[in-house]
Amino acid sequence: MKRPRASARAADDFQLPGWDRLRHGGLLFDAARAAELAKFVPKKPLTGLVESRFRRLADALGESKDAAAASRFVTYTLDEVCGFARSGGWTRGNKVPPEEGRRALTGELAKPRSLWTGRNGARLPVFFDRGQRLGVGKGRREVSRVVEWLRNGGEHLALLTNGREWRLVFAGLDYEAWCEWTVESFFEEGGLAPQVETLRALLSPPPWIPEAEGKDAPLLRAIRDTRKGQAAVSEELGERVREAVEILIRSHGEPLKQIAGETDPADIYRAACRVAMRMVVVLYAESRDLLPRDNALYDAAYGLTALRDRLQRHEAAGRPLSDRFAAWPRLLALFRLVFEGCSHSELPVTRYGGELFAPGAADSEEGVSRALSVFEGACFESETASDDQVNAMLRLLTRTRIRVRKGRTSAVVAAPVDFSDLSSEYIGVLYEGLLDYELKTAAEDDPVIFLPVGDRPALPLSRLEEMEEKALKALFEKLKKPSAAADDAEPEEATAEDTAKEDEQEAVSDGDETPDDEGSPADEGAEYRERARRWAFRAVEAAKLVKKPRGRLTPERRLTHEREIASAAERLVARLVPPGEWYLVRWGGTRKGSGSFYTRPGLAIPTVQRTLRPLAFDPPKGEDGEPDRFAPGPKWSPKKPEDILRITVCDPACGSGTFPLAA
Repeated sequence: MKRPRASARAADDFQLPGWDRLRHGGLLFDAARAAELAKFVPKKPLTGLVESRFRRLADALGESKDAAAASRFVTYTLDEVCGFARSGGWTRGNKVPPEEGRRALTGELAKPRSLWTGRNGARLPVFFDRGQRLGVGKGRREVSRVVEWLRNGGEHLALLTNGREWRLVFAGLDYEAWCEWTVESFFEEGGLAPQVETLRALLSPPPWIPEAEGKDAPLLRAIRDTRKGQAAVSEELGERVREAVEILIRSHGEPLKQIAGETDPADIYRAACRVAMRMVVVLYAESRDLLPRDNALYDAAYGLTALRDRLQRHEAAGRPLSDRFAAWPRLLALFRLVFEGCSHSELPVTRYGGELFAPGAADSEEGVSRALSVFEGACFESETASDDQVNAMLRLLTRTRIRVRKGRTSAVVAAPVDFSDLSSEYIGVLYEGLLDYELKTAAEDDPVIFLPVGDRPALPLSRLEEMEEKALKALFEKLKKPSAAADDAEPEEATAEDTAKEDEQEAVSDGDETPDDEGSPADEGAEYRERARRWAFRAVEAAKLVKKPRGRLTPERRLTHEREIASAAERLVARLVPPGEWYLVRWGGTRKGSGSFYTRPGLAIPTVQRTLRPLAFDPPKGEDGEPDRFAPGPKWSPKKPEDILRITVCDPACGSGTFPLAA
């Protein structure tokens, strides 16, 4: 039996008791929304009488298939344990009106066994399954009927139960998710389990009652906000993946320079993106048990999650990682294992193949393949990609920032990324975001400075030094408008994001001290920093970035003013790229020029439905006897199977397959 997995692993952020012990399918809501829903946890425990009868009715279920016993337990739990008897009203059994029935594509009629209604249009449909397991074997059929019933109407939430298992189901047009309680998890020795508190929080009237007619109920709003939040997580994670790509390139800087003459920098960048996406896909696969995390051999010698945990333990223990180089070869072995698979009984891994994990070749005619061969082979010839750098990359890929409410305010906190809840669609979003960048090399004897203004431009220090005061002032005025620089700039002046995040400083700053046969790198680095500092002071004064104090300039006020100028100058040099080092800049023409855009299922599915419905379904007739092509989808009837099977669907984009999957 598969072990239950939590909807998110940021345990400290959870305030719903026992939420991480429930079974989950998809992402119902994230840590931030779980914290918000915690306000519905009942303040008072169940009375002794209610708890006693709750236990007796649960014990009466036993292993029997008595539908009456299951029905009594469900009714009592919802009414007395969850409190629905004290708010709104129930319609049960044959009294549920016929119009609540909705016909599935197969012709079957689905209708809830019970329906609770409350103020402001609140509704809780409850479906009952006579099977032993929900969603397993024959139990899948009832789950599908509930999902289809929800999609054919205005509701998005329902409860499906057989008495022993309780599944809260959400179904949207392009997404479905659920969480599930079991009777066995309700009770612990000496009292009720924490899961009962979450049951009473989520399956009670308050989170189901909208604030006003036509508004979403708090529970549904939390689920919708989670979907929006996942998009925000993907954007944040996309930036962090890009930072990991840059660390990867810099960790292989010297070997990459050896092939730079015959390999386009764009191919080197694409190869690095491919390697980073390998790590993302592996993390996703491990979180969903598509790779054998439970296998001791895999965990000890190959597992990416296990490697991350080990590196973090070493870092926390104060062990130096910058002079160790074992992590990267282990990662390469993992990539090869995924590509080729393993048939050994001690380590059964399916052969996945695919272009993403295909090894590179140094003698290939393709630049991407040649660059991949550097990432995959350089570590066996020289010290590249230290454990410290691998640790930094994994930290970037597995942690993000979320906004959590704290009373009347909110705060942004660091949180782990739960790849099990990161829908596969967001992997497409991540890769799409990487296509907005291009790889460049700082010219010899001319460092590049990233400016923390506007779209964060990256400009050669020599060009900045040549600018007169008037030009500097105009530059900063222009850069305050994010779109202006992006529209007017040539590729050399394209914008870039600042990659020097606080928690990655050690891993990404070592480029300043790369050994060089000619002269002292430390002296050269100091010289470049001093030149950048002098320019920054001049730019602050020329652009009037710090206002001069009014009135008499006392020694104290003069000192304060000088400190403000020094602080502004320090902030002005967001990052300095030493000569000859690789760096990434954002260039909007990269993705736009290649036509590379990822269409999310939220857009693809409605588009496909509008396109295919007239081909696969017949519309109902309107009052005038003519086909009503504007009728709601559930009222259309499917054509004959042979007519539907004759439909040919073509996806000329040949991209991630979002449209064929929707079809």
